[in-house]
Parts: sequence; C-alpha cells; structure tokens
Amino acid sequence: MSYSLSVEVVKQICHEHDKYWEEQKQELWRYKSVYETQFWNKESQLNSQLYVQTSDGYGFIESYIASLFSRNPGVIVKSGLKGRGNAQIAQHLANDFLIFQRKELEAAARLALIYPNSFVKLLPTGQEDIYRKIDLTAIPPWEVITDRNARRWDEQRFVGHKYYMTVIDANRIYGKKRWNSVFKKDFFDRYQREYEKEDGDIGDYDFDYYKYIEMVEIYDIATGMVYHWTPNWSDGEKFLDKYEIPFMDPKGDPVLPIIPFYFNRLPDEPLRGYSAMKRIYDQLYETNIIRTFQANAVRKCSRQYLVKKGAMDEEQMAQVTSGIDGLFIEIDEETMDGIVRPLPQNPTPPELQYYYQQVQVDKDKGSILAPFTRGESTRASATEITALAAYTSSEVGRLARERDNTIEDLARAYLYMLALYIEEDDTRELLSIAGEPTVVTPMDLDEMFIVFAQDQAQTPLSESVKKREFLQSIPLLQQLGVPTMTILEEMVRALNLPEDFVMAAEENNARISAAQAALAGEAIQADAVEMSQNPQAAGGPQGPANLQGILPGALPFS
Repeated sequence: MSYSLSVEVVKQICHEHDKYWEEQKQELWRYKSVYETQFWNKESQLNSQLYVQTSDGYGFIESYIASLFSRNPGVIVKSGLKGRGNAQIAQHLANDFLIFQRKELEAAARLALIYPNSFVKLLPTGQEDIYRKIDLTAIPPWEVITDRNARRWDEQRFVGHKYYMTVIDANRIYGKKRWNSVFKKDFFDRYQREYEKEDGDIGDYDFDYYKYIEMVEIYDIATGMVYHWTPNWSDGEKFLDKYEIPFMDPKGDPVLPIIPFYFNRLPDEPLRGYSAMKRIYDQLYETNIIRTFQANAVRKCSRQYLVKKGAMDEEQMAQVTSGIDGLFIEIDEETMDGIVRPLPQNPTPPELQYYYQQVQVDKDKGSILAPFTRGESTRASATEITALAAYTSSEVGRLARERDNTIEDLARAYLYMLALYIEEDDTRELLSIAGEPTVVTPMDLDEMFIVFAQDQAQTPLSESVKKREFLQSIPLLQQLGVPTMTILEEMVRALNLPEDFVMAAEENNARISAAQAALAGEAIQADAVEMSQNPQAAGGPQGPANLQGILPGALPFS
C-alpha cells in the first residue's frame, strides 16, 4: 500500500502544533517581556504605585550574542570521499552568501536564546542574479511544524512552515480563487493588544493589501513531496498545490530549506528546545519586585514633622518652611519642648537587602558568563580570573559549536539549492575565484562536501589567547622556513587587519625583486672568451681588426 499525506492528516498535524504552542504562549510572553524591559503590565498598574524594571534580561541575552558573533560567519569546504566537485568554488560561493546573512543569523540566535529554539529558512528572492536568488530569514519556533516524536532532525517524517500570505501573493502564485481572507494575528496578540479581532474582522482595512490567508507548507520527507494547504479556501478540504521536493543532495535525499537553530535541548526529547531565559526568569522576577518595593519605600522617606496646634501662626509656619539660612522666628511659648517633633519612620528591614543579594547570586549561577566579562568590577585574583575565563570560554564555546552546526547545515543546503538554480537557468557566469576567472557549473557543486565553520567554537576569550600564541610563534615559524607572505596572510586574517596590507606587501616585494634583478644584470661581467672574441665588450677601440671574428672569410690584417 502506497503512502500519501492526506488533508485530514495535515489538519491533525496543525491542530497538535497549535495546541502545543498555545500551552507555551503565556510562558514565552513572560520571557519576551523581560527581554524587552516590559515586565510590568501597564493596564494593571495603579496610579499611586511606582513600578521599576531592570534591564538584566536584555543584558543576559545580548552578552551571549556579543560573544557568539564577534566576526562575520564563514565556512571551510573540503571535498568528500568521492572527490567530485570543486571545493574551492563551493567555499567561495558559500562565504559570499554567508557574509550578507550575519544579521539574520544573529536574529535567529536571539530567538533561540529567548525561546526554546528557532529556525532559519532559505527563500527565493526572484532576482535575476543567479547568486542572489536565495535569501535567508529567521523564523520563531511556533511557526515551524516539527515531528517531535523523532529522535533526530533527519529522522522526522515531516517538517512544515505555518505563516500568513497576502491575498495579492496568493493570487499571483495560485491564481485567483475565492479566498476566505482573515486578519493577520501576531502570536502574542492576546497579551499585547487591548482586544482581539475575530478571524473575519478586516475592519477599515478592506482591501487586498491587508487581507491574508493562513498558509501551511508541509514537507513530507517520507515520500519526498511538498504540500501547500490553507483553511481559507474550499473549506480546507483540498490542497492548494503539491509537487516533489525540488532540492536534492548528491545522494538523492531531499534537502529542506528550513534549518534548525538549537542552543539547548531536552535530553529525553531532542527536538524540544530549552530557553536560556528560563534559567534566570525567577531571579529577574524577584529583582523587579524588590526594586519596585525599594523605589516606593524611598519615595516615602521624606522628612515630615508634627507641630503643636496653635503654637505658631500662618506667618511663622511660612517662615519655617521657607528654609532661609539664619532666620529668627519669635513664638509666644515659655518652653520650646513639644512644639515640633519629627515624624518617626520605619527603616527598610535589613532582610530585604540580604534577600536581594541572594537573588543576584542565584542569577549569576544561572548565567555561565563570569561577572568581569559583563564589565562588572570584581576583587578576584589573577588566578581566579584565569580559571573563570577558562570556564566561561568553555561554556560559551559549547554554544558556539551549536551555532557552527547551524552555519554548516545552512551552507550545505545553500550549495545544493544553488546547484539546481544554475542547472535550470543554464547560467554560466564568469566569476573571480581566488583571483582567477572561473565559470561555475552544476558539476562543481555535485559533491557531499565536508563543511566546517571558520574558527570552530571560537569565543572572544579563546580568540585572544589564540592571537597571543600566534604572535609568539612567529619567530619559530620563520626558523622553520614558513614564507613571510604566508605568515602575513594569516596575521591579517587572525588580527582582522585590512586586506590592503597583503596587497601592499606583494607590490613592494615585486618592486624589490625587479630592482635586484636590474642590479644583478648590470653587475654581470664578460668572461675571457667573450672579451677575446668581442673586444668591444672589454671596452677596446672599434676598428676593422675588431670585425675579424664576426665577418665570414675575413682576412687578418698584418
């Protein structure tokens, strides 16, 4: 019996997907709010209460981003076991694509840190330039349908993408149909809008630019088919379109344009991610409450006094409150005792400050970054800082390896998709690869390339150590015979120096070589045979006798 994905199965898959993320929505909204410094709900705030929010959530996430993306992404491509294709061309094309995708990769990394995980998707752009026909976008986790029962990403039965498409785009792609258009909803609309709009409520935006359909794009990996389905056409009883997955690797396996981005996974369910923000959310919650309580307590610490009624008239009270230095005020009382007394105040309990310190300690334990890496001053010794740096570098290095896995999978998927575009368009453009004019063909990319991310698991701390060790090893490399230009090229790459340094050195070496060659040519002297046969070379006088050796049949002069 042949297997095929039916509309009813797609409906069930979408239902389970929506149910799963609906249960996660409130928790994810809290993580989003604390990152955006919108911890307190303004609608529920009291006018008489002061609310304070800290930026610890933002600093927690961005400290990781700064460590993980200290330079542009890049890959190193090696040939596979079969030795086909051209690894140099593949590496050049992959890096040319990745250098423009740093912002999207950073956006995906933020999503993967705030939420359980994220995804990136390769999309067609429609541009004429064959090498700009594919672009990248970051996708939040609730838009991607995964087979959470699978143990590995490549063992899934299906992968889908659920998103909104404008009616204009739907008419262009699928032809004009009777769409049951809806209002586009954000995933967190319930929490960030004053009211919810019904599915069919278009309101004042009753034209196609603001009409959407809910699109589901399902990749059936078992059969190699793609299904497009929407509940907003034909009552959701038919597929809009279905066709074979167009992208294949050299082994014949389907290549999906959706690449996962995980930093942490649940051990027993590998396809379920784990939010980094979740580790410290309780501490951030307590910090905001403590700061709010302290802010309101400080506002109530104003100096207030009790005055005996009738002891001073209005003019005397005005003089007291004026605050004039050296002012004398006369009162009609025999004794000054009991006229003015300060209003007693309740001091803030010391337990509050102790509790705040404990909360900060717990928060720092949840963060794998040492305090000095966030710019905080500590009294740690040099030995302790070295140990903390090694610990932080190793932990951030683990996250960097997860980042590298995504970059490597992305580069492979891009090369396989690009090979299909080059073959279909029959494009043979002349490119400059390593300074040589090269024509790229589909056969150059027909290989299971081995892809490594540049600077594997590199972090700022490990990078600084690597730079120092490289500079210290330069004399040894020179003694071992490594060419100076090779050392210079690596120095420019490792220290992020301008590429002009290498070009200037090559030009300078060329001028020096030409000058040395010219000096060597001038220094060459004629030998004895040449001088005997050619007296002119020896500077002798020119005359008939000097032509004897070069004129045939010439007779010697007596």
